[in-house]
Amino acid sequence: MLLNGLRQALSEHSNLKLMGEAATGTEAMRLARELTPDLVVMDIHLPDMSGIEATRQILKAQPSVKVLIFNKDADSTMVQEALQAGASGYVLKKGTVAEFIDAIGVVMGGKLYFSAEVSVGIAEDYQKTLIGKSEPTKPVLSEREKQLLRLIAQGRRNKEIAAKLKLSPNSIETYRARLMKKVGYRNTAELVRYAIREGIAPL
Repeated sequence: MLLNGLRQALSEHSNLKLMGEAATGTEAMRLARELTPDLVVMDIHLPDMSGIEATRQILKAQPSVKVLIFNKDADSTMVQEALQAGASGYVLKKGTVAEFIDAIGVVMGGKLYFSAEVSVGIAEDYQKTLIGKSEPTKPVLSEREKQLLRLIAQGRRNKEIAAKLKLSPNSIETYRARLMKKVGYRNTAELVRYAIREGIAPL
């Protein structure tokens, strides 16, 4: 039924010619070699292989061919894999015939086309990447760790800190090592700068 609908839609546009139809990935690759189409409309869920793999193989053999993915959902993983395989567009089956025809025109014009829902998913994934790069997670320090950091910033020695916190010098050494690992610094000078920058110890 879906193929009949697409066939009918294409027949109404004189600038578009349907050259062949394939029910499997293997058949699609064979027809692409034999018919050398300008565009392949590819479903992802095929009986013998993933349409993404078929896309990859077609474009490997015929780099000039455009591939428009025609899938039922906007799963972000599938969209990413389709783009990595070299697809030029991703249209959802629940879209309108008019959108499908527009997508073909955009892709054949040398641009990428994505259904609105797919575009939103791509933008959200990109935003998450940007946030992850610009706002790294800060370590959460306990009150004891902050207290230790303030005493280190004051220039106190381990014995003095141990007496102040009523712990053994060995325990203080262990706490200091853990603190350095937690905040990602390797020496006392860096710890002091960190404490001042984060407002834990006064200037």
